[in-house]
Amino acid sequence: MINEQQQHGEVKSIVIVGTGLMGTGIAQVAVEAGVRVTMIGRSAEKCTGALHKIQTGVQKSMKRRHPAGAEAQQAAVDTAMAILDFKTDVFDADLSHADVVIEAVVENLKVKQKLFADLEPAVGDHCLLVTNTSSFLLEDVSDKMKRRGVFGGLHFFNPVPAMKLVEVIRGEGTTDAAYDALCRFCERIGKTPVKCKDSPGFVVNRLLIPYLADAMRMEEAGIAEVKDIDTAMRLGTGHPMGPFELMDYIGLDTMKFIMDGWHQRYPEDHRYTPCKSLDGLVADSKMGRKTGQGFYAYGAGGQQPAARK
Repeated sequence: MINEQQQHGEVKSIVIVGTGLMGTGIAQVAVEAGVRVTMIGRSAEKCTGALHKIQTGVQKSMKRRHPAGAEAQQAAVDTAMAILDFKTDVFDADLSHADVVIEAVVENLKVKQKLFADLEPAVGDHCLLVTNTSSFLLEDVSDKMKRRGVFGGLHFFNPVPAMKLVEVIRGEGTTDAAYDALCRFCERIGKTPVKCKDSPGFVVNRLLIPYLADAMRMEEAGIAEVKDIDTAMRLGTGHPMGPFELMDYIGLDTMKFIMDGWHQRYPEDHRYTPCKSLDGLVADSKMGRKTGQGFYAYGAGGQQPAARK
């Protein structure tokens, strides 16, 4: 069993559970940094799709790193892809020798809790167990765990290869040794870690979600239109996207999921009160860019304010 004074060595091998956008992005930056990765997908088809995404991402990355040498590019791609493996069952992975296991599955609390409860007895004492949750408290995710000293959060941002930030979340029981090891791992894969205690939304989303909700309430009150609010925030504050553009990019279903969850847990906090405009769009299956319409319509003519009821 790990004690508070034990130091974790260099992370050489990780297991990532989940082959979605976050999982594949984390895998890409890890293999590029020389960290061996085993990805766990729900099916062979999911694994094949993840393999193609990672390979395409690595190829683009190596073209930037070696712009003048096709041979150097291919050699770097081959080196990175050689340390990537896939399994369709997490218990087929070499869990006993993994330095870190990162959960990047669907944002469903019961699914995450069961996964960590199942993983805990299968990994080595030195292994760090990590969640990539963006909306749940670590204390809730680890509710069924016994070894909370080696549990922490690494909140990566989408798209992982391009976004430099990782929020390193410390649970109530996370040891100093485990926490320091997670920060070092982030630096190893080229990310900038910021430290945060376990709290709703951590740093970024705790500030971001109320801001996005206020933008919706402003539009609902008739103070300003969607396009004008976005223009004001882009040109007035230097934001690369206005709040409505950003919500469409994130996915309105994701935005609603986070707000609904926080409102249920903290009903007295008006910042998380549901917004009618968001609820209406999600009910109409208008989720943003991924469905072609949200607060904006996306088509051949580019991004245009969407007609709304």
